[in-house]
Amino acid sequence: DTRMSFRFFSPPRDMKKEIRDLTGKPADFWCQRGDAMALRLFQYACKTTSAYRQFLNKYKVKTKNIRTIGDFKKLPLTDKTTYLRSFPYRDLFPDSDMSHITTISATSGSTGEPFYFPRGEEQDWQSEYVAEIFLRNQFDIHNKKSLVIIGFGMGIWIGGILTYKYFNQLARKGYHLSVAPAGTNIELCLKTVKQFAHLYDQVILIGYPPFIKDVIDEGPAHGVSWKKHRIKILTAAEGYSEQFRAYLTRHAGIKNPLTDTINIYGSVELGTMAHETALTNLIRGYLAKDLDLRRTILPHSHDLPTLAQYHPDIVYFEEVDGEVVASGLGSAMPLIRYRFADRGGVVPFDDMVRMLKEHGIDIVLEARKRGIASAVMRLPFVYVGERVDLALVVRGANIYPDEIKTALQHKSLEKFVTGKFTMIKKEDKQLNEYFEINVELKKGLRPQGLLAGDIQKVVVETLRKINSEYSDQYQSVPKIMTPPIILWAFQDNLYFKVGTKQKWIKK
Repeated sequence: DTRMSFRFFSPPRDMKKEIRDLTGKPADFWCQRGDAMALRLFQYACKTTSAYRQFLNKYKVKTKNIRTIGDFKKLPLTDKTTYLRSFPYRDLFPDSDMSHITTISATSGSTGEPFYFPRGEEQDWQSEYVAEIFLRNQFDIHNKKSLVIIGFGMGIWIGGILTYKYFNQLARKGYHLSVAPAGTNIELCLKTVKQFAHLYDQVILIGYPPFIKDVIDEGPAHGVSWKKHRIKILTAAEGYSEQFRAYLTRHAGIKNPLTDTINIYGSVELGTMAHETALTNLIRGYLAKDLDLRRTILPHSHDLPTLAQYHPDIVYFEEVDGEVVASGLGSAMPLIRYRFADRGGVVPFDDMVRMLKEHGIDIVLEARKRGIASAVMRLPFVYVGERVDLALVVRGANIYPDEIKTALQHKSLEKFVTGKFTMIKKEDKQLNEYFEINVELKKGLRPQGLLAGDIQKVVVETLRKINSEYSDQYQSVPKIMTPPIILWAFQDNLYFKVGTKQKWIKK
């Protein structure tokens, strides 16, 4: 049975021992395991997957010549267009066999038609394995009774269902977890907190970052006092700034933002690929304050990207021309050197420690001072910024959603706006192109001109400070490069419909 011949490793019987063993491994151990997995996955795909064999033939690749990791890194990249949509769907699966599939998930379709990625139980187990490690290391789930509220959409998208499955499986293994799959319903999330939170040691809020912010903001109006509970936050689907983390920390009464907030880098293609750790959160705090340090360590990023660690023997990351590509078997389709169009790169653990030390930061010592050293694994780092194809281009200036997010997180605005927006490029009567920003107000507020003017001022000042392309164009045509701000009521259906992933750019 060739389908079952490719396994990463057997599930550990004793996770406490597993974590103890892994925290003691040197960085080279992870590099070697990652290289070995990538080569095994390539051989497996060549042996079993018709579409991949045809793909290699198209590029005249002789499989017998791919013997080392250096050879592997010369293989052609795959993506939705050149690979997934170019071959019969069944041929993307080992032996063209789909009988072992248990769950079907789909992309959001934000960049085109949805594509479907089925998974078997073995793929779900990979995400469960990684989650169990970081949930023990940071959320202490083996020692605390936890109320888990899942605020991801519970439809065909991977976030909600996969998260529910692995939390449910962890509960079956003996962890004291109670899971409430509330979905993207703010009121239901808050009612669950009011009804049950006092019965548990901690509450784990899970969802898209803007949705979790909405839940926290709306809590007091529903009689929820966050500081009465120990709150942990688990997010995914997009990155956020350190100002945003500080906001959540402040308003949710979070005790330790290093350990109590985790953002996941995941995809429907490969599931949970990487995740923040207490160490990455510590490092990111330094990067947020020092632009030169950030440019040295994370050269392929426009703004402060998500910084995460990953298990290279589950997902193998590479940096190619300033983008992140990955290989793995996180769905039932083997993916080799798959391109997401995410700007970013990879930093080996020892290189990260060395570069920080060259800038006067002994991160190992700092981790010890913060009490997180015992949980540190010497896993490699991956950093992920904006999508390469997700920018609004106005008069040659690339304007990224993260830059507008930064502006809307200004302290003078946080009482009025949720942080969600949609940018649109338009033309005036003289066919001059410009862009407008549609901004969502907090619940109960009405649009008014003075606030729109305040937002506009902060947006322009922020863009001029952090975006040289915008600043150059602004000096030439300030009127055209000053975006109109359109204010919308909370959860207005046009741009801020409940239950859908926020579209930061509408083209």
